[in-house]
Parts: sequence; structure tokens; C-alpha cells
Amino acid sequence: MPAELRELTVHIDTGRWKETVLDAVDLAVPDGKITVLLGESGCGKSIAAAALAGVLPDTARSTGEVRIDGEPVRGERQWRRLRRGTVGLLPQAGVTAFHTEDTVGAQLRALEERYGRWSVARACAAAGYPDESAELLPAQHSGGQIQRAALAAALLPEPRVLVADEPTASLDAAAAYGVWVTLRRYADAGAAVLVITHDVPMLTATKAADRAVLMRAGRIVATGDLATLAASDDPYARGFF
Repeated sequence: MPAELRELTVHIDTGRWKETVLDAVDLAVPDGKITVLLGESGCGKSIAAAALAGVLPDTARSTGEVRIDGEPVRGERQWRRLRRGTVGLLPQAGVTAFHTEDTVGAQLRALEERYGRWSVARACAAAGYPDESAELLPAQHSGGQIQRAALAAALLPEPRVLVADEPTASLDAAAAYGVWVTLRRYADAGAAVLVITHDVPMLTATKAADRAVLMRAGRIVATGDLATLAASDDPYARGFF
């Protein structure tokens, strides 16, 4: 299995509040499949994504394991190596994928020079990021534009594991559909893809997902295909559809 959480518990202590945000979570993301992570806001989905990408906040303490290619990942040095081409992350707020003082285009070109397996042109086309926006600063982009730019940045190293947190946030229906087509093609090429989304209507319309995992209050409560979850006797699961 290319990416897994095993019995992962994450506790966050900011000094002002403390909370266990993941509670003994087991999550597997297989090759060649799109796994979608569903759940109410604040249930821990983004923390699960951050754990799989090795970017948990400094205020987090965890037990359990993150495994990539069957081996537990330990230490920032190992995570830095994995993030150069094995694990890619599209963050929930796409603007956080870029620093503020340079244009998005310049930053994408720098990523390509460092470890891009895709060209900037190919990544931007796949993400639906418009050429005319490339010479704008991140703050000059709309929410939808910067989200697509962040997807292009995540695709550039051609990671074998792609974690996309709300990839269609702020996008209109046509652009959102195009992103799901890109994710489907990327998985079909062999990658393991995890997508966090609240856009269940677009998810069901595209039929892009292979399997769904449902979270509630930091725990996995159901796993199956979309049709199975939609027909569940559990009102929490059925409510998403």
C-alpha cells in the first residue's frame, strides 16, 4: 500500500485549547484509485491529509504511524525527501502553497527547475490554470485561480501519492468538473489519490471516486463506495447524499 495511516492519534495543544483531533485512525490510499474523505467540518479530515503529507502543525503531537510504501516515516529529513516526488499536497487554502513576494509563474518555474517531472505548461493545463494569471502575485488571484495554481504546483513533481484538500473549492461547475477529470486521469495512470471534499453533488455527478471514507469526530465511521454510503441506514452517512 503506497500510503497509510495506522492507529494514528493526533493531539493539538495551542496553549489556549487542547483537543484530540484524530483518534486511532486507520486509512489506506491504494495505487490507481481515488479515495475520497468525507465528513462534517472540523472532524479531522485536513489533519489526516496533513499527516499523510508530513506537514502536521508544530502544535500537534501524534502516536501511531504514517507509512509510505509499507515503511513507517520518521523524521523531517525523510519527509523532505518524500515531498520531492513521492508525496504531493494541494492544501485547503491554495494560497499557502506559495510565498507572497513573487509571482505564481516564477514560483512554478522554480519548482520545475528543482524537481519537476512535468513541465509548467503541462501542469497548468491539467489544473486548468490560465496562462494570463501566471505573472500575478498570489494575493492578486481569486480563490479559484490560486487553487488551480496550487494543483499545478502539486502535479509538477509527478508524485506517486497525491493528497488534495478541497481541490474544487471556489470553482464554478465547469472548472470543478475539469479538476475531477484530471484527478481521475492521474489515478488511472497509477497514482494513489486522496481527495477531501464537501462537493458531494459534483463527486456523484463525475463518478470519479473509487471508494469513500467517512469521518466523524476524529474517527473513521464507514468505508465503501458512494452508492453503499448513500444507501446506508446511518443518518449521518446518508445525510451527505
